[in-house]
Amino acid sequence: MKQGKLTLRENHRRSLTSALTMVEQMLVETEELLCVPKNYCCFEVDNDIRSDYKDFNLEIIGKAREQICKLAEKYSTGKQRQSLKKSINTKKTKIWEILCDVKSRRQKGFGEFPKEMIKEYDNDIDELMALTEKIKIN
Repeated sequence: MKQGKLTLRENHRRSLTSALTMVEQMLVETEELLCVPKNYCCFEVDNDIRSDYKDFNLEIIGKAREQICKLAEKYSTGKQRQSLKKSINTKKTKIWEILCDVKSRRQKGFGEFPKEMIKEYDNDIDELMALTEKIKIN
């Protein structure tokens, strides 16, 4: 195998860059799950991995991330810059879409929504929407 930098065609380099970026992001998320136990309101992560597996997995994730760096260097994929503002805005938009879809008038596919609960339910959803909209980026 050749050592040093290799030149890929632009379309292949873009494809590799996208793949490496997605894999690295998934590894980061997996690492966070392994390292940062959280108490969530609507779900919990059952720590059902043996502690020696956790340590082993963290070591493998570290090696995989090193390999990603080597591939990025070798094939000159470059580093994509991600705007924190844009990422947060994207999350806020997705939250807004999800909450709009759960409002009472959008629940018809699940049966008739109880009329006596509509106002309070929608107000609760609106309150959550208003809170998430307050997340600042500027």
